[in-house]
Amino acid sequence: MSVTPLPRGVLELDRSPPFRNAEQLLARAEAEIALLDRVQPLNIAAEREALIAAFGAGKPRAPRFEYRPRPELGRLRAELISAVRSLEVAGPLGALYAGRARELELEACIAEHIDTAAFAEHAARRYPREESPDADTADAWAARWIRVSERRSLTLHRSDDRGDPLSLASMLERATVGLPVRVEVRPNQAAAAAVGEGFIGVRPGLWHTEREVSRIVLHEVEGHARPRVTAQREALGLFRVGVAHGSDDEEGRALLLERRARVLEGERQRELARRHLAAQSARAGVSFVGTVTELLGLGQDIASAVEAACRAHRGGGLARESVYLVALSRVERAFERKPELERWFERGRMSVTAARVAEASFETDSAELGARY
Repeated sequence: MSVTPLPRGVLELDRSPPFRNAEQLLARAEAEIALLDRVQPLNIAAEREALIAAFGAGKPRAPRFEYRPRPELGRLRAELISAVRSLEVAGPLGALYAGRARELELEACIAEHIDTAAFAEHAARRYPREESPDADTADAWAARWIRVSERRSLTLHRSDDRGDPLSLASMLERATVGLPVRVEVRPNQAAAAAVGEGFIGVRPGLWHTEREVSRIVLHEVEGHARPRVTAQREALGLFRVGVAHGSDDEEGRALLLERRARVLEGERQRELARRHLAAQSARAGVSFVGTVTELLGLGQDIASAVEAACRAHRGGGLARESVYLVALSRVERAFERKPELERWFERGRMSVTAARVAEASFETDSAELGARY
């Protein structure tokens, strides 16, 4: 698809001091808050194995996760709130920046309450139990996919074996040639692979089929890494710092890429269903043991059930996995109705809402707004 040029007024406004300052603040805030890093237990690898053993021995227990010290982010939160107030009156572009600032302020609040009784309440504001047609679709998918089965290939490849050209680490390195992205092995990572600032992390010790490796590479490189690299070349700072719910819809588009490639099936469907149901369980206030028990009752094996529960209950009940299938439905429907929206996702960290604003070319009197500064 061709790229729609942005109106000069929008670019001039984005280059004005208030918006440049906002871009710097949002980038700094995201790095300082680092919510997904902070909710990752320091002992996740060892504790996950211990939990699997405990459930296997018929002695289920709650996890004993350890976390980094909770941060003090009061000053940063005040800066973000101040930015919201000044930006939200600056037209559609300002509203998008303000929305991201508001989202980061909420994530800062969540980070301050990791492993406390109040954590789940704050996390539910960021990752709520959505009520919408997309949520209904996600629930229906999860109910159906949780019972899907697939016969896996007997040929498996260890994720971090760089001596194996078909391993995840090797395939990611080949797929990112020419991109300013390094591939790192990260032992304490929960996901099989995850994109960060300038890197793709690989969880060691996992065994994947060649098909699974191809799927993960597609998801991480084309769904996450490449749009972020492209954003660095964009004139508009918003592509780099992201928008409210941009990370959610980015996951939805990455899953849509899997579906188009016909690799979102079988065990992958079961995995996504487990995560969705575990997140819904955690959000409903069910205990870790209760979540695992629910998944076991749906025919999941102990290791898979514990893995899904660990993700959903990290930090004290983040339940971020509830957004994946909802976002897949939302993104898929939006692109079916207006295919040109996808090009905005290809340029950086967008959401469906922000892409619609961008497609409307930020219709506002940008020159007048710019004159205020």
